[in-house]
Amino acid sequence: METTTDRRVKMAAEQGPFLLLNTKHIVSRLHEWFPDAARELVVVTTRADIPPADDAEYARRFRHLEVVTSLAEVSDDAFVELARRFGVRRILSLGEREVLLAARIRAALGLPGQSLASATAYRDKHVMKSTLAAAGIDVAPMRKIQTNDELADFTRQVGYPVVVKELDSGASNGTLVLMDEQALCSLPALPTGSSRLAEAWIEGDFYHVNGLMKGGEVVLGVPSRNLYSDWFSVAFDAPAMTGMLPDEHPLSEKLRRAAQRVVAALPAVPDLCAFHLELFHTADDRLVVCEIACRAGAALVTDVHEAVLGVNFHGASLLGQAGRGDQVDIRPSGERLGFAWFPPARGILRALPGSCSLPRVVSYRSCGDVGRSYDGTTGLGPHIAEMVFRLTERDTEAELRQVEQWWDNNVVWERRTNPVPDRWKTSRRPARM
Repeated sequence: METTTDRRVKMAAEQGPFLLLNTKHIVSRLHEWFPDAARELVVVTTRADIPPADDAEYARRFRHLEVVTSLAEVSDDAFVELARRFGVRRILSLGEREVLLAARIRAALGLPGQSLASATAYRDKHVMKSTLAAAGIDVAPMRKIQTNDELADFTRQVGYPVVVKELDSGASNGTLVLMDEQALCSLPALPTGSSRLAEAWIEGDFYHVNGLMKGGEVVLGVPSRNLYSDWFSVAFDAPAMTGMLPDEHPLSEKLRRAAQRVVAALPAVPDLCAFHLELFHTADDRLVVCEIACRAGAALVTDVHEAVLGVNFHGASLLGQAGRGDQVDIRPSGERLGFAWFPPARGILRALPGSCSLPRVVSYRSCGDVGRSYDGTTGLGPHIAEMVFRLTERDTEAELRQVEQWWDNNVVWERRTNPVPDRWKTSRRPARM
């Protein structure tokens, strides 16, 4: 039964502030998108880009500000109570982990925005890919498993390699690739009551489509070529390296159409929202969906697209969730950019380039510590250098390989244990330019 408090919340829907659940480094930019933030933003954020000494100064910028160690440490009830206290009209979020949380709060308060069903489809990989498969969209053969025996049975059906991932993981955190029977036999038993997703390995080149969607349609889609999926950064210290494709590339339009089909097949996000779609292009010319997220891509995805399009995907998503998507102005520059995000390897870093002399490099920054022993990375995040560069040739992959070769020639590791095997340093499919 609807309570008096709930009725007040609904009545204030057009006057109340917005509740933002944040983990991104965007707090210092919120006034660009919400000039009246002092009246209409209630912000609960991790430390993000707020220096500890500036808490009081930042608090004056917003209707209310709370800095927490982790949003996961705050209960749903506490967020609902906060929303009721300020009579918020909408819930805003940007991070992967906050998608379901925001949807649960909306459901509890009857507020507009992305539904719990839509949020689940974009977060639970089994729900996501089952929905896509039912719509006739290519995904890897898969099974939700709870025991190693179920995994072994699935492996007998599809063969090796087999990919095992958490249902709601991101950036390949917790992802395992079992190459053979020995790897399967040495796998610890899955925790009782937990579920994982097992998938057949898809051999193919890796692509992204980043952009904006609304109401089940793609508003903007920018296809990019990636040299490696995120798992390669975890398993082999491979750089996260991506470059925007030219419109004349034979896959550009096909990737955009695939993005439209995927977005249309899933329960719609009603308001303008960023998306990040990952696909494999196979030797028989199929596009197989790896996964899609209803948020901006990680690393430098947002930065390079803002430089090219004049729109920040985080800002566009926040305005969309606030019901102000019509304020988003896209101003394409016509250029193409790429970036490289270099993770630490397993070993001692002996030499790290402090600058890059390659042509068309827009920026290069090193942040690793020479002489330090590193243990690799568990997901896309930690890095020792980053680079943004312009792309001018039709063959985007060739330009990315030049950057990779420069990095391999200039970074020096002692006792590096796990470089990328040569078999994965060449395209699985010849370019048809």
